[in-house]
Amino acid sequence: MKKHLLYIIILVSFSCSERYKTKTDVSEIIPSSHHTIIKVNAFSDLKAISQKNIPFKEFKIEDLLSKAEFLNTTKPIYFSISDNNYTFITEYSKSLLQVDSISDILSKKILDNDVIKTVNNKDTLYHRIINGFFFGSENYKLVDTIKKKSNPQLKKLLTTIDSKAEASIIFKNKSDNDLILKRNTLKNSTEYEVLDLNMEGDDISYSGFVRNNDTLFRKNVFRNTIPQEFDLANIIPKDVESFTRIAFDDYLIFSENISKLNATEKDSTSDILNLSNEVSVIKTKFGEAITIGTLDENLLEEVVSEELNANSEAFKDVPIFKFEKDSIFRDRFLPFFSLEKASLGFVYGNFAVFSNDKKTLQHIISQKVNNQTLATSEKFKDISMQLADESSYLIYKNGEGLYDFLNRPAKGYNANAVQYVYETNFAHINGILSKYKKRPSGNSITDDFTVSLTSEILMQPQTVKNHRNNSYEIVVQDVLNNLYLISNSGQILWKRKLEGGILGKVKQIDIYKNGRLQLAFATPNYVYIIDRNGKDVGPFPKKFNDNITKPLSVFDYDNRKNYRLLVTQNKSLIMYNTEAKRVNGFKYKKASNTISSQPKHFKIGSKDYIVFSQGEKLEVLNRQGKERITVKGNIEFSNNSIYLYQNKFTTLTNTGQLAQVDTDGHIKLKPFDLDTNSNINTTSKTLVAMSDNKLKIKSKILDLDFGNYTMPRIFYLYDKIYISTTDLDAKKVFIYDSQGKLLPKFPVFGTASIDLQNLDKKRGLELITQSDNKTIIVYKIN
Repeated sequence: MKKHLLYIIILVSFSCSERYKTKTDVSEIIPSSHHTIIKVNAFSDLKAISQKNIPFKEFKIEDLLSKAEFLNTTKPIYFSISDNNYTFITEYSKSLLQVDSISDILSKKILDNDVIKTVNNKDTLYHRIINGFFFGSENYKLVDTIKKKSNPQLKKLLTTIDSKAEASIIFKNKSDNDLILKRNTLKNSTEYEVLDLNMEGDDISYSGFVRNNDTLFRKNVFRNTIPQEFDLANIIPKDVESFTRIAFDDYLIFSENISKLNATEKDSTSDILNLSNEVSVIKTKFGEAITIGTLDENLLEEVVSEELNANSEAFKDVPIFKFEKDSIFRDRFLPFFSLEKASLGFVYGNFAVFSNDKKTLQHIISQKVNNQTLATSEKFKDISMQLADESSYLIYKNGEGLYDFLNRPAKGYNANAVQYVYETNFAHINGILSKYKKRPSGNSITDDFTVSLTSEILMQPQTVKNHRNNSYEIVVQDVLNNLYLISNSGQILWKRKLEGGILGKVKQIDIYKNGRLQLAFATPNYVYIIDRNGKDVGPFPKKFNDNITKPLSVFDYDNRKNYRLLVTQNKSLIMYNTEAKRVNGFKYKKASNTISSQPKHFKIGSKDYIVFSQGEKLEVLNRQGKERITVKGNIEFSNNSIYLYQNKFTTLTNTGQLAQVDTDGHIKLKPFDLDTNSNINTTSKTLVAMSDNKLKIKSKILDLDFGNYTMPRIFYLYDKIYISTTDLDAKKVFIYDSQGKLLPKFPVFGTASIDLQNLDKKRGLELITQSDNKTIIVYKIN
């Protein structure tokens, strides 16, 4: 209850001020002396980045984050940083200051100005409203004297930031920003550089651009050249420690450009480089080498024929020759790279490789002959997914090379690349920092991560989509009614206390129709809609005096994001919109019996059907809550849900018969192959069932070991159907394909039903289950 008494005072003060109604642009109040600007859309994203061991010291700002935790906003937040102080800025609204308790924080207005001083223990924070923006800093003078000042370059730059990026970082004249360019070799004087960052598991991908104000651009090194595909990946060994590669479509043009940069004479030597379209210097565990890619292997062989015939020796049928022009690579590619001496070389197809060390060349040949090149490396394939196919400049570092390159802590990052695609006035930047985990060859299952909660799990782990990067995360609830959001690398992003246990599954909706997803669900007395930061959305949660007796049903009739929230209370159904207002057009008279299944929405043709069971009656309603179909007869329902299977409303009776109702209301009962206690699950065309130790998949029945099996689940991923069940007694998880064949390496250990998803967008699926009543375990299926 500490700091929030202050915020009540601040809120009253700000509410009395009309000055914030004058709209301005955020770029005009970011201090011009600050060298780093971080923009985030959500605090949880920045916290996740800040807490990781990543080579971005700009995000080690835990003290700053703690001072800003009281901000409750869905608007972007800007952190600007100098060597001596910081600011954080966001659009002001009356709900910006979050008040949920009272504290002893000291707060007062300073003299007659608009600055508020807040003291919490030893922390002091000054803040004010400036033309519609909340502006806070630990520096009073900065807050007091900051004035609106036009900054067209920064304003334009901010419009280029990816609004869906988890964070964006802007550097201004930072000499130690080695992430973008190696400053000790490329003396950069660019005024602003920008990167958009996204986290996917343990990987950090980034993109941005550099304007043409640096040394390379002023001399237009890549002027009139075209970026090229990275064909050298087919000769560089997969265990390479690092490489730096440049590319062009015409070496003569590039050579003329670089001679101007270095103030040297134009290279007029007719040699192997004239055939090249990409060149790289690589570092292996044996030594360094220059690799050259050419467009014509016949011409390449002609150029080196004299050396090949005169003085060469074969290694694995590849001639290694002595190279007389051993200093040719010393100066030609500065400032990108240099190789002091290269007295040996070989040619393989359209590639030429040179080094001063024979073992280095022999190693490269061995790797090529054994098809162990970078092009076959799963590690490099993974990071290449974040890169453009064609580029002008590409740098790669494994774990050993990254720290020296960045001069930043880089523990665990073992596959890292930054790429530049040069245009006329700027260069696109794409990069990836990866904690690559070697994936075993063939079919395998490996432990990916575990997450232990302090209390027992109540709601089994479920995957939800992260709309920022289209990956997936995990939600779970414990017996203390805490809801958790867990990243796809196993980090708890936030924990939120709820009023009661969640009924059924969490749904995701997009109530603002802007691509951002919220979580929707019900507890016994509340309907919640919360955003991915754990904050309540709009008028929710909505409280109900009478108990909600079934999970929240969410309908989007026409796939237009006009959501309807259907609440079940014993015999009653009440329909709400996303403003928590009752939909008057839905009028369902109370059922004669307690509603026994969660209402579901099905669409057959152009007609909508809302279907549920009550007593022995199957109710089929239209959108208005009126009876659409009169079902001709009664059904003795079991505990199974109602499904749409073969275009019929399908369930299982308590006598073990398959009951199907068509759109004319006719009931058809069919004998079922399993016992009366069966649990079924269906898609529109596939039915699975479990009874005792018998698993039915379509028409095939599998005899499993005797045990206590969970209801079978069906997953449809990447055009394949997977069926899962867990033996709770033996603690074994089984997954079968649609033909009833057990997947290789199964069963695996697990103590609960599973969820199956591709969490991190990489190859393979993740299986999410529990290893005990407090621990989530995630397996990677390769």
